[in-house]
Amino acid sequence: MHVAPQDLRVVRQGELLVRFATLGPVAYVLAEVPTGGSPGTSLEEPCEQPHWGLVVDGSVTVATDAQRIDIPAGRAFHVPAGSPAHTLQTAGAATIAGFQPIEPTVDVSDARLRDRGFEPAARPVGPTVAPVLAPHKLGAGEIRVDEWRMSDFVLARVRMGERSGYTTGWCDAPHWGLVTAGRLAIEWEHDVEVLSRGDVFHCPPGPPGHRIEAADPVTFIDFTPVAAFEGDHRLADWRRRALRGARRSERGIAVTALG
Repeated sequence: MHVAPQDLRVVRQGELLVRFATLGPVAYVLAEVPTGGSPGTSLEEPCEQPHWGLVVDGSVTVATDAQRIDIPAGRAFHVPAGSPAHTLQTAGAATIAGFQPIEPTVDVSDARLRDRGFEPAARPVGPTVAPVLAPHKLGAGEIRVDEWRMSDFVLARVRMGERSGYTTGWCDAPHWGLVTAGRLAIEWEHDVEVLSRGDVFHCPPGPPGHRIEAADPVTFIDFTPVAAFEGDHRLADWRRRALRGARRSERGIAVTALG
């Protein structure tokens, strides 16, 4: 399944605008911080939940009692769960995209969101931000993957050249992703979906299996559980090869460049 930018749910907390979609056990969140920055918003409430994010515009600071880490646009970051609590801070406008595992019992009804200080916003609310990572020039059929193992998930930047992915095997592993440049197709054993920049997607565990294909160059961010690479189920060859070279960032706050 996939969700287009205009179909994301929208809530406000003052001038903070949050767009989101729940995709099975993971939520995709796109937060647009106003020019006044994060003071007074939920971003600055102490939190011990894990985060996997991408700074799209502006700059974000992850702060704990012991350290402050500034993260500029074009960087991905991971904040592990647990103590010490952290906050996310911005001095001005910023846009942050991210994936967040959620419990099946989490209530995201309008009533519950209002209880937490958010007000559902009526559409339209201005142009939808579609995160951009420019596609690199690759040869026809070429797939290049940069992966970082961050706690229980692998975060990857995947770049596919034209006419790539069509000959890979079927994959049964679950994935979540965000298209940041170009268009891609998710071919299922019984269907096909076509996605554009800004679309977010979820491939649930198979069967039916799936494979990702690109007629023209495409770049996307991929979010996959580490456990999905284990066992003898079907997995695309390019994913299995990439994991062997994945960089580990399992302790502390991790930041990596995606440009």
